[in-house]
Amino acid sequence: MAAGGEFVEGWLVAQVLGEGAYGEVRLLVHAGSGAAVALKAVRAEGEAAGACREAALHRALRHPHVLRCLGERTHQGLHYMFLEYAQGGELFDRIEPDAGMGEAAARRYWRQLLAGLEYLHGRGVAHRDIKPENLLLDHNDNVKISDFGMATLFRHGARERLLSRVCGTVPYAAPEVLAAAERPYRAAPADLWAAALVLLAMLAGELPWERAHATDARFAAWCACAAGAGALPAPFRKLPPDALALLQRALQPQPEARPGLQRLLRMRWLAPKEEAARAWRSQPAAADDCADAAGELSAADMDALLSHSQPAHADDLLLATQHDSPYTQNEFVLQRLVRRMTRMRLRCDEAAALRALCDALRERGYSWRRLDHNRLAIECDAEVRMRAWAVRAGGGALLEVRRSRGCGLQFKRRYLQLRDALRPLAADDDGT
Repeated sequence: MAAGGEFVEGWLVAQVLGEGAYGEVRLLVHAGSGAAVALKAVRAEGEAAGACREAALHRALRHPHVLRCLGERTHQGLHYMFLEYAQGGELFDRIEPDAGMGEAAARRYWRQLLAGLEYLHGRGVAHRDIKPENLLLDHNDNVKISDFGMATLFRHGARERLLSRVCGTVPYAAPEVLAAAERPYRAAPADLWAAALVLLAMLAGELPWERAHATDARFAAWCACAAGAGALPAPFRKLPPDALALLQRALQPQPEARPGLQRLLRMRWLAPKEEAARAWRSQPAAADDCADAAGELSAADMDALLSHSQPAHADDLLLATQHDSPYTQNEFVLQRLVRRMTRMRLRCDEAAALRALCDALRERGYSWRRLDHNRLAIECDAEVRMRAWAVRAGGGALLEVRRSRGCGLQFKRRYLQLRDALRPLAADDDGT
């Protein structure tokens, strides 16, 4: 078994997809068939116990807009989860800071999000961390709800239990979630509150407050507006009338005043409209066609991941970043790399690209460290961290930046500043 590029025999470690306190999520591609899965590895024993609970709940879920958990295994103190691979990346990548996205695209994504939540709530599952970073897109640009690390069962049969844990991501958390220590809350309205803020982010390109609490001046202003005693806060003034009407209902501070999911689906903004449904593509059509032609995941391939083959040691699961590596030269690997909008082509080699990036980071007071010769770990501030990766591409370099930690919108703002600083080196055909 080769280490440093393979997870088990035949399965290549192609790309880091994301990371958190638990470890990293990596893309695995089968060298022979082109089948792809995402691998989530949890390294600490205490967190592994939580991962087992997460996997047990997640594996029971089957819906077109819920990311599938394909299986799990434990090996030498590590817990591995094998997940459906969503090649389109994270939803936040499609949201332009302070601008959002087109109304038709936002409507399509939000309908799919509600369809996924309708399924989850119908099975008694609360997600409890809905946000754009946890909404992935497949190669057909369809939403997949992911990351069930905070999910829980809130209903069994006809019996519904109230929740008392404060959890989720603070800007998306409902006011009753933040006050859970004082009073338990119902699960479904809290998920729908977070979904409503995802819609606002898609349409306005910003979030309206830091936390839904009376101590937050912007949230207090929203409460006054909802009570008819104040002006409409700035982000909401960007919205088309029907979307505003929907969000004014969905973001009522009192959960009992909010419409349920079925009533939201009947609101005017979500009604079918005559609009051109153009799927978003970040790569040429030919590349997508090639990716779709890659092989499906076979039972034998999955069996190798789950049981028979011994995984590489965790320290050997390194991203193969050499452009001339046999792993990145594999055609299936190249076809399967996640599509990101936070990458740029530069008219220089990879070393010069990283030097220019370091100059831009220095000018902004950001700190960084080298992970190896062509990767950087960047700390912008206490809120946002990112990783940068430079490889040879054609006659120049491809520089990819991805979020490591923090709000997706804040990350995107900082990426755009760095992209503008590097624009003098941009290749003429760079579409970013």
